[in-house]
Amino acid sequence: MKLYLIRHAQSANNAIFTEEEYWTKRSSDPEITDIGHEQAALLGPHLAKPSAEPRQHSYQENLSFNFGITHLYCSLMTRSILTAEYISKACNLPLHAHENIFEKGGIYKVDEHGKRHGLPGRNREYFNSRFPSLILPESFNDAGWYNRAAESTDEFIDRTAQAVADIRHAHESTNDVVALVVHGDFIDQFINELMNVDRKAENYAGGNWYANWVSNNTSISRIDFNKGAHNVIYLNRIDHLPAELVTW
Repeated sequence: MKLYLIRHAQSANNAIFTEEEYWTKRSSDPEITDIGHEQAALLGPHLAKPSAEPRQHSYQENLSFNFGITHLYCSLMTRSILTAEYISKACNLPLHAHENIFEKGGIYKVDEHGKRHGLPGRNREYFNSRFPSLILPESFNDAGWYNRAAESTDEFIDRTAQAVADIRHAHESTNDVVALVVHGDFIDQFINELMNVDRKAENYAGGNWYANWVSNNTSISRIDFNKGAHNVIYLNRIDHLPAELVTW
């Protein structure tokens, strides 16, 4: 298996991240920005280009220079779906929503005291109307896909471990080329879990989550699975973006 971890395009929350009013302005499920649409519009054709992936593993028999994605997954968060739709269209791939690959914390709002409160998230009717080609999980909650308390750090780590196990179980012993269009914190913890990397106390300073593995918007990271081993081929590549469209 080849696995591509792709971060979503710039969201409205990313665009205001450095503002002092971030917590009062943030959306629980933001859209992508105009810049985000530009990023995703470049990402899709890049992944479809026949000669855009010359970095092949030396022990693989197939030395073709294309990405060759066979399975495309996104989270149920709007910014992930919107980004993945560009890939789905450019690569002519069905787009599957995966219920366990969403951003740390889930869908929540923050009250005036800084406390996080979980929200339901969008329901099946919404997704069928706005994203009719998106293939929803069979276990989808019609009352709202999230619909629980805001996720704790421990719950996030456990969920990511389960997501790693799910992807490995479904694809590891195959020749599938899998792309997950996901979120920065999720990519960070996915790699931590996969590579058995511990997080240090400094990574949690002040209640924050400082990444070991940083990802730009629409960046591509690749991990290959060969005969029981997994190898990091590269992290955080943004070859498809001009300098003025590089964002966090």
